[in-house]
Amino acid sequence: MLLPEQMAKILIVGSKDKLKDTIEELYRLEKVHPIDFSAEEEGFTLGSPLPEASETSQKLLKLRAVSKDLAVVDKPIKDKVAAERIHTEIDEALITLEQEIRGAIETRDRIRNRKHDLENSKKLLEPFVPLGIDIDLYRGYESIAVFTGYVSTDPEPVLNEALKNYELFKSDENDLIALFVAKAEAPEAQRLLVQEGFVDLPAPQGKGSPSEAVKAIDAETEALDKALSDAEEKVTKLREKHEAFILASDEELSIQVEKAEFPLRAGATAHAFAIDAWVPSSSLEAVQASLMSKIGDDIHIEVVEEKVTRKEHIHEEEVAPGVREEHVKEEPPSKLTAKKPVSMFTHLTEMISVPMYGEIDPTNILAITFPLFFGLMVGDVAYGLGFMILGWIGFRHVRSDDWKTISAMLFFGGLWALIFGLFFFGEAFGMHFAPQWSAGASHTLYPYGDELSWSSMLQTNLTINLGPLPFGIYNKLNDVKMLLYIAIWIGIAHLFIGYCLGVYNETIRHGFKHAFMHKVSWLLILLGGAFLLPYVVDLLILSLPVGLLDYRLIVGIVFLLIGIILAFRAEGGQSILELPGLLSNVVSYTRLTAIGMAKAGMALAFNMIAFEMIGPAGGIAAIGAMAIFAIGHLMIFVLAVLSAGIHGIRLHYVELFQKFFTGGGSKFDPLRVVRKYTSER
Repeated sequence: MLLPEQMAKILIVGSKDKLKDTIEELYRLEKVHPIDFSAEEEGFTLGSPLPEASETSQKLLKLRAVSKDLAVVDKPIKDKVAAERIHTEIDEALITLEQEIRGAIETRDRIRNRKHDLENSKKLLEPFVPLGIDIDLYRGYESIAVFTGYVSTDPEPVLNEALKNYELFKSDENDLIALFVAKAEAPEAQRLLVQEGFVDLPAPQGKGSPSEAVKAIDAETEALDKALSDAEEKVTKLREKHEAFILASDEELSIQVEKAEFPLRAGATAHAFAIDAWVPSSSLEAVQASLMSKIGDDIHIEVVEEKVTRKEHIHEEEVAPGVREEHVKEEPPSKLTAKKPVSMFTHLTEMISVPMYGEIDPTNILAITFPLFFGLMVGDVAYGLGFMILGWIGFRHVRSDDWKTISAMLFFGGLWALIFGLFFFGEAFGMHFAPQWSAGASHTLYPYGDELSWSSMLQTNLTINLGPLPFGIYNKLNDVKMLLYIAIWIGIAHLFIGYCLGVYNETIRHGFKHAFMHKVSWLLILLGGAFLLPYVVDLLILSLPVGLLDYRLIVGIVFLLIGIILAFRAEGGQSILELPGLLSNVVSYTRLTAIGMAKAGMALAFNMIAFEMIGPAGGIAAIGAMAIFAIGHLMIFVLAVLSAGIHGIRLHYVELFQKFFTGGGSKFDPLRVVRKYTSER
């Protein structure tokens, strides 16, 4: 189905003592998308969490503190933990965990802190080791000032000239100094040191030799390293022992907290609750029957709208006097209905936006034309086969939506690259299967061609005919004009589809009149350009005789004028400014040819270097030729993924989607429980 699934809007009202049972049933059904209740609804307030919410939240906070201390991370576990076991054991488990872990964590943290302090002390001591002065000698004088720090140049010559009573100690590199000077001369000494680029470095605290202090620190650090290793090993064992239960308990408690806090999304009175929700129309009867069966007569389900219209409308009863008739419509969520393999490309659409409830899911067209464009830009049997293999491996091993989408892009894009490479271009690794002759070359003298091809390399004619047509109809480097012409027609066809989908979307949401003025107008402009294109090509490029009464010229101008007039009436002067944008959109599709040309040119260069310049020498040169061939084509392979992938998706995001896709919808997100580490039994 092209459109998101039809939605119904329901209102569930019931006695407060049945709220918990109702929530449990809604989560079990997995078909109800709640609407957050507005606090402004007359007679209602927002609900309050269930009584167990506070206690469960506290348990979850304690558990996550333990999880953080043990550095527990999400990972697969061997066996799922029963939810009932967690409910039974969680209180005792939290006490046990805190007791077991507290000592190990405190020991580890104490050792780490001590190591950090020692490292800082060592950093302060190490610069003073070359001076050979005991630490306690840097301070405690009444008549002597001490300066310690770094200098840019040796200060001793200037100190000799200006000072009488001083003692200077320098490191081997003369960059660190310790100056002991009479206090009376201290100001002058300081001035001279500053001139020599002096930067103060405070002397460390303590007693004894700096070198001995560093050795003592190293010895203690070595002992601490062993103690830290033992402490971390103990923490690791505790993590391995408890991580499965911690992960499962975190999941189960999170589920319980979410359920307990759900009433905050509902309306409430002193004795009743009210829940607004969206339900797929196809599931409406099942939801009603299940709720009535489980809860009974203590709840009432009112179907507000059995099939919510996809057309935008204004709630006139809510428009205040003097205010424009505009009201933010409550847009139903979009439950996309695409099936595999189309659904494999849904993530590409959602990277832009979720389709609105009343518009076509663009994934349906993207899943068809993106692989086609990818394949046309690559157009090589060998590369296509490589992409298919990578995509197939991805299907089997990846789990994330991002990588699943990339796998689908590679597999189906590779499939079309193989098809185009075989039937349209007839090449593998940038070399044609059939013989290739340069201009004027003798077919008799060179039966397998005089240019590099698989036929010339294997000395056999690999020309294959499919009926009247040979494999490899076009050459990416020799048939550039024709390929550019084909690319422009592909662009026209692609945009034509986009405008047709736009007409459909606008008709659904605003009516045909609106669609006719805003979308059919541009469709006519595009068709006018399509009729004029072959006329212009014949006139300006092929220099064929064409007249002013040529039907292509007349029909094209008529379509253009009608389309421009309609667009101007609908959008005003902005439509005139957007006309060059449509031309730019069409021309943008020439990248389908340009990317293929670039790849073919690189492949030709590497092939000629490998097989015509280096390979014929034989021996080690042949090995070098194969290395160049392999590395060169691996680079092209990677660039082909990036360039074809990026430009292929760009043609959809920038050129196609703007013609019909609005986006801004919300994804259908029903109440449900997703269990990764726990089981209900």
